[in-house]
Parts: sequence; C-alpha cells; structure tokens
Amino acid sequence: MLLGPGVEEGGGALTVHPYWVLVSIVQFLLLFYLLRRFLWGPILRTLHDRAERIREGLAAAEAAHAERQRMQQEVERLLMDARRQAAELAERATQAAELAAADIKAQAKTEGERIRERARADAKALHDQALAQLRAEAAEMVVLAASRVLGREVSGDQHRALIERSLDEAAAQLAEGTS
Repeated sequence: MLLGPGVEEGGGALTVHPYWVLVSIVQFLLLFYLLRRFLWGPILRTLHDRAERIREGLAAAEAAHAERQRMQQEVERLLMDARRQAAELAERATQAAELAAADIKAQAKTEGERIRERARADAKALHDQALAQLRAEAAEMVVLAASRVLGREVSGDQHRALIERSLDEAAAQLAEGTS
C-alpha cells in the first residue's frame, strides 16, 4: 500500500504517498524507542555490569598475584633464616661436642695420671713392706745363726745393729753392681 494505485493497475509509474511515509517513520521511531527503552538499556546495563565485574576480577587477580609474590618472597626469606639458624645450631652443637670431648679427654688424662701415681705409691709401699719383712726375717735368721755359732745368745739391740749394718752393706754392693 505504500505504492499508489497506478502500480497495481500495471501503469508503471511509481508514486510515494506521504501518509505512508509518515506512518513508516512513526513506526520506526516507536520501534526504536521501545527497543531502546526495554531492550537496549538493560543490555547496556548488563554489559556495563559485566565489564565492571571483569575489571574487579582482574584487579583481584593482580592483587592476588602481588600477594602471592610477596608471600613467596617471605617464604624464601624465612627458609633462608631457618637454614642459617640450623647451620648456626649445628655449628654450636659441634663446638659443644668438641669441647665436651676435650674436657672428657683432659679428665681421663688427669684420672690416668692419678691412678698411675697411686699405683706407683702402692708399689713402692708394697716394695718397702716386703723389704722390711725380708729384713726382719733375715735378722731373725742371722740372730739364730749367730747364737748357734757363738754358743750364746746375742742381745736384740746388738743383733739388730749388726743386721742393719750387714743389710746396708749388701744394698750398697747391689747398687754398685746394678750401676
């Protein structure tokens, strides 16, 4: 109907009626208003909201990435501190063990020297005791032999003096013979 009655009759002339052009323009503007009001506005709002959420997500992702980097650096720093402290602790433990070993060695050496000195003293005491016992027995045997030879009894003091002198002479002879 946009076209005039001449086209329908086969006339060949194309005519435009201003009424139909005006109706078409009003219909277009009405459709444009309705689309803009009910369709274009919500679509733009949805797109704007979605773009805002994407921007927020990207900002959150960047913040999380920065936080992860910071945490990774913090972890590395803590690991380095822990390694350093472990090395210091191991060094201190080694030094303490070395000091304890040196102290134990010194105590063992001191104890060994003390035991050795005590053994020397005990050996000397036993030697002196055996020597005294030997002298006493030798003195008794000499007194007995002298009394039998002389046919009389010798006094104990004379006898001891005689034995002491004999033993001293024998010790001097032994000392000369060993040196």
